[in-house]
Amino acid sequence: MSAPAPPKLDPGSYRSIWQLGWPVMVNMGAHTLFSLVDLYWIGALGTEAIAAVSLCGNIMFSMFGLTVVIQAGALAMISRRVGAGELSGPDGAEGLSAQTLHLGLLLGAIVALLGAVSARPIMVLFDASDQVTELGTDYLVPMMLSFAATFPAMGLGAAFTAAGDTRTPMYVGVAFNVLNTALDPFLIFGWGGLPAWGVAGAGIASLICQVFGLLLTIQLFRRRDLGFPRPPLLRWYGTGAWARMLRIGIPAGLGAMTRPFSTLFLLKVIATFGPAGVAAFGITVRALSLMWLYYASLSTAVSTLTGQSLGRQDVDGVRRLVGNSVRLSIALSLAIGVPYFIWAWEVIGIFEQDNQEVLQLGETFLRLLVTANLATAFSMVWGAVMNGAGDTRPPMIIAILSNWVVKLPLAWALAIALGIGVEGIWWAMAISLIFESVALLYAYRRDVWMHAGV
Repeated sequence: MSAPAPPKLDPGSYRSIWQLGWPVMVNMGAHTLFSLVDLYWIGALGTEAIAAVSLCGNIMFSMFGLTVVIQAGALAMISRRVGAGELSGPDGAEGLSAQTLHLGLLLGAIVALLGAVSARPIMVLFDASDQVTELGTDYLVPMMLSFAATFPAMGLGAAFTAAGDTRTPMYVGVAFNVLNTALDPFLIFGWGGLPAWGVAGAGIASLICQVFGLLLTIQLFRRRDLGFPRPPLLRWYGTGAWARMLRIGIPAGLGAMTRPFSTLFLLKVIATFGPAGVAAFGITVRALSLMWLYYASLSTAVSTLTGQSLGRQDVDGVRRLVGNSVRLSIALSLAIGVPYFIWAWEVIGIFEQDNQEVLQLGETFLRLLVTANLATAFSMVWGAVMNGAGDTRPPMIIAILSNWVVKLPLAWALAIALGIGVEGIWWAMAISLIFESVALLYAYRRDVWMHAGV
């Protein structure tokens, strides 16, 4: 028996934002918790193993932006069809869902193959020790192969979200992470008579779980009532929507990859001032992970409600959505940010008790980042509206300008040319976030997103 279709959502309602947002937060929280457990098991293998997996984690996080290509395109197009009531046929929600799966399978296979072949050359680029390079390659190959399942799973997940159902992707995400956590020690240490694959075992566990997640998503897609006809997923609906999905998705994917890739270069600048700056950076970013959770949940809710509202030609609904979302985002940012600002030293001290330089640099960075994130509380909403409308090029261009034209050159100028040191890098990052917010406000107010064709 199918589950009931998701109810129609009012874009001007806080309840609708919450209904769509909280499952995303739980899903991301489960993934964050798993990454900590994963690091705990790998930590038993020694410092080189931790270094290898940490380096691979940055690589995978940067490449994960590629999955936004399929996710953003599917979400914008399918949510628009759901809002307009265009549910059947190749260009309705039915056919677009099937085409999303097929395009995801193709893109996933290409990225997985190229990634696996490139794993060792990528590791060599970072000039790590031979042992770290070997361990990192062993871990990175199965992680790259997992993209073959991640892409189609993200596409179908976007179809659920576009219909107003974020709970089902949450169930899949939690199940995936629980299974991954359980498999890790068996494949890493050889529990239960299995081969002890070490670091490679953690990557193989993730590959197995990604395939499991895809199969579970497909099964739930066949059983759930999303309010539109469920296509036979092996039925061929053509490729008519592929070009539009890529036109929307590629800029969104490039925008998503911009910040993590630029951060890899920024870390090289930070590292020139010694390990204290690198440690302060890592601790501060991890400490602020709670903010990223609700930013991601709000962004998903805003994008979905924007697409559905534009499908009904309800621009006023989008305006109400923006107002409520900004107020909610600011309230959450203050509720979390004020304690971080006041007790910045104590927060950094949770992770580092002895090194005074790390504590001092981390305190400064945390306070600057919390303050700059008040600008992000606004810009995140404006960017989500444009992405949900399918107008993804302005956010991409602004992300490139913010990170590559503002942040990196300014970080070098302040830290090295002017001799301010690591704290100059902190100021550059804060200024780039404020620049990004102002630019997104300008792009949002141009109202081009209202007329984006999807």
